[in-house]
Amino acid sequence: MVEEKLEIVTVNAANIDSEHICCAIGNDATNVKRANTKKAWLKDRFPEGHTFKKFDVRGKVFIEYVPAEYAWFPIEAFGYVFIQCLWASGRYKGKGYGSKLLEECEKDCKDTNGLVVVTGRKKLPFTVDKKFYLKKGFEVCDTAPSLL
Repeated sequence: MVEEKLEIVTVNAANIDSEHICCAIGNDATNVKRANTKKAWLKDRFPEGHTFKKFDVRGKVFIEYVPAEYAWFPIEAFGYVFIQCLWASGRYKGKGYGSKLLEECEKDCKDTNGLVVVTGRKKLPFTVDKKFYLKKGFEVCDTAPSLL
């Protein structure tokens, strides 16, 4: 279902200054500042193995992952890769773009112990519904009590 002409771009230290960071869309001063802050943060994370891949579009259709020992979430999963964010929204949602990005991540991580994610009962902008991951073969390995 993914349009074949769309390319996946790996954002890295060499191209980050010229790439659009799709989680900070907008032309106003707030979004420009947010994009620059995110780019600075990513530059600091690349040496840790942080990966940011996106479709070459102006939209929220990207995946971010990192060796789990560098995750910014409270997890213990040494030797695994943690998916920090997977997002396909707007006209890209429900058309296979998220699945294609997950496949890219799986290829990159084939020599690790596997992938881990955090999902929740409440949908947040940076989390994917648990059903998506279960459909893709992920298993629930731990749960935490609700804080609400």
